Amino acid sequence: MDILKRIALFFVIVILVVVGFSSYSIVEHQVQSNETLYSISIKYNVSISTILDWNPNLSPKNLKVGQVMLIPQPEGYLYEVKRGDNLTYIARLFFTSVSDIVKANNLDTTTIFVNQKLFIPKSVVGKGFNNEKKIIWPVYGTISSLYGGRVHPITKEHSFHEGIDLAAPIGTPVFSVEAGKVKFVGVNGGYGLMVEIESYNNSYVYGHLSQINVYEGQYVEKGEMIARVGNTGLSTGPHLHFEVKNAYANYDPLVFLPSSNRIYVLDNRENEYGLGGN
Repeated sequence: MDILKRIALFFVIVILVVVGFSSYSIVEHQVQSNETLYSISIKYNVSISTILDWNPNLSPKNLKVGQVMLIPQPEGYLYEVKRGDNLTYIARLFFTSVSDIVKANNLDTTTIFVNQKLFIPKSVVGKGFNNEKKIIWPVYGTISSLYGGRVHPITKEHSFHEGIDLAAPIGTPVFSVEAGKVKFVGVNGGYGLMVEIESYNNSYVYGHLSQINVYEGQYVEKGEMIARVGNTGLSTGPHLHFEVKNAYANYDPLVFLPSSNRIYVLDNRENEYGLGGN
């Protein structure tokens, strides 16, 4: 009897620890007859894009009765800490603040560890977007190739680069630079996994993705997370290829984007949290 009491006490302690230290939960939803991705998103008050981010192998328009999908409550994203990461850098990837990440994960210290999983609530994502221009930066990264003529890094031939490349690690979140309708999703030659979103005046192309969180015909808001950075297609390393175009021509994205020195605009006091992953 004492053993049973001790076992019961152990499980009570475990439950209290989970409740005390988890700021989110994961619901396992089993698809029912006549349910759609939209109806499920309404039921749990999460966006379709968030559901797809948590369930990368889900076929958006072909749900099967009985299949199980993961739904975060509240809405948010997971980030797995990589070697060399610090909270300042992770906050910039999600255009949020270090203090929000600390609070969301009930961290007692700003020291983080490789493979640690951090929860980023959607409600705090986007605080650091620079909205000085019509569109925002799609990713927090470093410009590795400009728009215009160049020698292709793989074919070694002279060609015209119709967008800009933003170097960033695989899994870095990619955001829609403007509201619009998803025109294309899938593999497109050298672009690899690609998304094209059509707005009122222009279309925006996002290439070399590792994961796509939208489907054709879906309407997305400005700042919505639509994909993750990858290395698919003709690519020499993880990066996002980004284009601005319309029916008549391609344009230099830097003409439309805010200054490359101000991709992220929260103040510099965040740097005090710059402790790395161990």
